[in-house]
Amino acid sequence: MSSPLRLMAVHAHPDDESSKGAATMAKYVRDGVDVLVVTCTGGERGDVLNPQMAAVEPADMPALRIREMAAAAEILGVRHHWLGFVDSGLPQGDPLPPLPDGCFATVPLEESGPSLVALIREQRPQVMTTYDEQGGYPHPDHIRTHEISMWALDKAADPDFRPDLGPAWQVAKVYYHLTFTKDRLVALDEAARRAGLESPYAEWLARWEDRPDE
Repeated sequence: MSSPLRLMAVHAHPDDESSKGAATMAKYVRDGVDVLVVTCTGGERGDVLNPQMAAVEPADMPALRIREMAAAAEILGVRHHWLGFVDSGLPQGDPLPPLPDGCFATVPLEESGPSLVALIREQRPQVMTTYDEQGGYPHPDHIRTHEISMWALDKAADPDFRPDLGPAWQVAKVYYHLTFTKDRLVALDEAARRAGLESPYAEWLARWEDRPDE
């Protein structure tokens, strides 16, 4: 490793590294820390929100996301690793439709997790960042990113688990990205209503489950 201090940031899709913790990663890179971004999926089922990109076809999305991720890594100064799983998409409807077969959120941790265990043991980060139990927001890939991160962190430290994946390594600290706290959602909901807009946060708040620390 090029630096004695190493940070691993585990994200669900390309673009998550830019909206969650980008300034923190850039700061640590500037301070000489070796920062590795791990992207669990290729973001193949992402939506195109920029009207100037409306002509992008679904078949073009994987290559576009690869280019976007490479540009982000260069700007932030981080190293990058694709974990290689398929984007689950964000299901819409009531009731919600089933997730696509073989997508990241449906792959058992016993099958997906060893790839992250091997990477943790190879990179030996002292610190990992990932999402909380709710995924930061309830996207199935974000929730699964939390699950695979915590599963792999535990297994990577166990010398009896898959010694073929490398020597055991204990990550010292884990930090969650709390992009959407309840207070933030309430503030955004109230701001939308004051502006006479339909709030996209009302349904989310209605099913919010309070936790003791909130």
